[in-house]
Amino acid sequence: MSIIKVLKFGSSVLRTEEDLPLAAHEIYREWRLGARVLAVVSAFGDTTDRLLARAQSLCPEPEPAGLAALLATGEATSAALLGLALARAGIPVKVLDPAQAGLRTTGGRLDAELVSADVERLREELQSRVVVLPGFVGRDAEGSATLLGRGGSDLTALFLAERLGGRCVLVKDVDGLYTADPARPALARPRRFQRVGWGTAAAVGGKVVQPKAVRFAESRGLSFEITAPGAAVSTEVCAGPDVTCAPSVSTPPLRIALLGCGTVGGGVYERLAALPEFFEVTGVATRTPLRAHAAGVPAHLNAFGPEELIEGDCDVVVELVGGVEQAGEFVSRALRLGRHVVTANKALVSSKWELLERCAAESRVTLRYGAAVGGVVPALETVARLREQGRIKSFAGVVNGTTNFILDRLASGEEFDSAVRAAQAAGYAEADPTLDLDGTDAAQKLVLLAREAFGVRLNVDEVRRVGLEQAEPARVRAARDEGLAVRLVASCRLTEKGVEASVVPTELPLAHPLATTEGAENRLLVETEAGKLHLVKGRGAGRWPTTEAVLADLFDLRRELCGVAFEDTAEAFTADVYEEACVA
Repeated sequence: MSIIKVLKFGSSVLRTEEDLPLAAHEIYREWRLGARVLAVVSAFGDTTDRLLARAQSLCPEPEPAGLAALLATGEATSAALLGLALARAGIPVKVLDPAQAGLRTTGGRLDAELVSADVERLREELQSRVVVLPGFVGRDAEGSATLLGRGGSDLTALFLAERLGGRCVLVKDVDGLYTADPARPALARPRRFQRVGWGTAAAVGGKVVQPKAVRFAESRGLSFEITAPGAAVSTEVCAGPDVTCAPSVSTPPLRIALLGCGTVGGGVYERLAALPEFFEVTGVATRTPLRAHAAGVPAHLNAFGPEELIEGDCDVVVELVGGVEQAGEFVSRALRLGRHVVTANKALVSSKWELLERCAAESRVTLRYGAAVGGVVPALETVARLREQGRIKSFAGVVNGTTNFILDRLASGEEFDSAVRAAQAAGYAEADPTLDLDGTDAAQKLVLLAREAFGVRLNVDEVRRVGLEQAEPARVRAARDEGLAVRLVASCRLTEKGVEASVVPTELPLAHPLATTEGAENRLLVETEAGKLHLVKGRGAGRWPTTEAVLADLFDLRRELCGVAFEDTAEAFTADVYEEACVA
């Protein structure tokens, strides 16, 4: 059973709607690592203060029930919008309100205590999707809104982590607790707590974490983390003892050369430009400058050729030009020059893996391609994780959204050519959809998955392929009438002779996990030798799902490069330091 991670995003992180994609990045990071993620959110920025002032302008002493109902709208709004941001990225998500989550309270209406949650409902929802909940708010026995006191979203997150048996991470605007406010001028830089006891946390962290929430954690023996978006370090709040370490040093942004600014490249540039504290785009190379301009790329960044960018001052080359030969030259050159590479190019990686792997190893850099299979679906990551845990027996997946669309049109009675034109008009199919229709696209993804699952070097030509052109529309329609769904299934099985791999239109009962994929959705079903089935799903194509996967690779790389171990300077937290912290 995968771990449950409760991530709490406060108003210092969600200052405005523009911060929602950053929260989505943090959620996706945990989700693709295999965690079941429950996100708890506060209202945006100063929303609660503004709502309180609005209430007091109408009534100097607002009635508690009405005030609670009004203030609760702040968290409800941020939860709904975070759900939409996750959906745009293609991540399966369910937004629940406090009543649906069974968050019952007792005590005062404005400073209530949580007493129960619908654990069964939450566990069920978390099996297949990210769950988003508004923090700070509960329901009393009569179903009316109650509040948990200032900073109560921390309490919501910790309470749910305790009830679900999960791990809680409070995502703040600072990467942990410090002996004094790190933002205040001081003769000596405050030290960061690597580990801190609940008592010390309540004493020094009142502006960072709700003391009431810390007391709850202490009463339950619950440890939790405090960190910041994109941070490589954190503070563990636990039984102690208190241990401090050197504060995190300021690290320069990761310098990125972006090759390609089409549908996905434009999305990647937009996100990189919005995160200047993490990334610096050194230039954008594209054959169509107008598309770069439309994506917001300034002229001075769009004045370079690919070779010039690769050889310039950059840490990472992000390859999104597509194709094999030219892209292969760019990527191999970048790796030989000691640049890390992130790509979504399945055709390139599946056909030139040995060359690229050798170039990366010789230069001691990494080649990352999480976006090459399944878009936002953590297909490669899931297979790699399961292989570490034990042998994989087989996998099967629907990894091409174009064919989902066409097969559904055929099942509805449409002719093949008409269904293809409709897919092109809807943006599911390219002008030349051959690679989708003949199974090549799915086979390229299968090759990458097979390498990860079984460690085999499989060529696309070794995959048995039956394309949609060979699927009889009449049979697709008949299958639907018989309670079946036809899907283009990419499957691979380990045998005594090696592996058997195929991409074939397959009739599936509607109860089968792969049968109900639709549109751009991809699904992957992995079976281990222990007989356990693991299913992952999400949007497999499109600007934002692919952008999310590319950004995840970049954030992971940045964390690795910036994850300098400060723990070698760790020391016990002394009484003198504690006194200084309390005065600060």
